[in-house]
Amino acid sequence: MNANNITTKLVSNARRFPNPFIGVTHTVMKIATYFLIFTAALATAIVGNKSMTAPITATALAFIAWAVSPYIYLAVAASWVSAKASITAVFALSLLVGAFGVWLLVDVMFIHPDAQGGLVFIFVPLWQWVLLVLTALPLYFLNRVKNT
Repeated sequence: MNANNITTKLVSNARRFPNPFIGVTHTVMKIATYFLIFTAALATAIVGNKSMTAPITATALAFIAWAVSPYIYLAVAASWVSAKASITAVFALSLLVGAFGVWLLVDVMFIHPDAQGGLVFIFVPLWQWVLLVLTALPLYFLNRVKNT
């Protein structure tokens, strides 16, 4: 198989599986990322507020701030990146972190309540931070790639 056949095969495969983000501008992608981050952070704060049985205390606010902290990092990362590939990566990371966090908080607090359900406000943000720290270096290098 020569190089010309391989190139033809790759192009035909690319036509069958188009990239859904082609044609989406950098600004639109950033706005969608900010909207996703804001929605996930707001949902997390609402679940934290609804799960409180007592009036709002400093400890409860600290737990809610800990639960929202990964989204603050994502918003800073979204403002920091400039390459198309890196903003797409931040969008995908926001979708993954936000969906995982909100789904787990809602599931543990309301769908399958348990006596130890409050621990979800400690461990879910911890798992989110582990994922964010592991992806920080690849995101940094992805951002250094020139826009093409």
